[in-house]
Amino acid sequence: QLTRARMDQITAGTAPDDLATKIMTQRDPETNEQFSIDEMVDQVAIFFLAGHETSASALAWALYLLATHPEWQDKVAKEAAILTEPDYGSVAKLKLSRDVFRETLRLYPPVPMMVRQSRCPVTFRNRKIAPGSQMVISPWHLHRHIRLWDNPDGFDPSRWHSENGKACLRDAYIPFSTGARVCIGAGFAMVEGPLLLSLLLKSFRFEALSEHRPTPVAHLTVRSNAGIWLKIHPRSAEFGAT
Repeated sequence: QLTRARMDQITAGTAPDDLATKIMTQRDPETNEQFSIDEMVDQVAIFFLAGHETSASALAWALYLLATHPEWQDKVAKEAAILTEPDYGSVAKLKLSRDVFRETLRLYPPVPMMVRQSRCPVTFRNRKIAPGSQMVISPWHLHRHIRLWDNPDGFDPSRWHSENGKACLRDAYIPFSTGARVCIGAGFAMVEGPLLLSLLLKSFRFEALSEHRPTPVAHLTVRSNAGIWLKIHPRSAEFGAT
């Protein structure tokens, strides 16, 4: 109903100049066609999935990793004590939180695999790939490849400052895909994730429950098979928590 109402506004020339209007009036460069109402509904569903489900998954795994690595949890909480207002200007100061969130996306990429289709013939690693061939790309496997990463299965947010980490960040790190099909919300996610993580760690301490160890499974995103169970404690004033 909302999509149809916006389409009527576009037809009448009264639609607001926002993202929805831009998407619905954009024409395909090859067919010159616009999105139909059904196609636009699909796009809205994708935006909700990409903008909520993936961020929620990454944040949940980040809290679990910090709960199982209390030394890093304390470091992030101490850094988070500088936050007075949760604004964009504060994000640049959250370097540890950003490293932790980046490492979480390496170990538990919300989208563990994606499919791409070849548009032209190409030879890849001595294999001829015909147009229309589908190729599976797996951030999960790439991010844990023993030939690429030092300590690939370990949680080490400091890796991003090593030569290996810098090289892999450039060549083997694709939690948001890459190239022309890179996630449109990648920049926003790297602002939202570290900021939310810091705000939570500023006020609370998270403790893992040994009887509830999560096992990752791939659905639409990487989730735990039985949820992620954490005990939450109000944080003391040692790091300036309020």
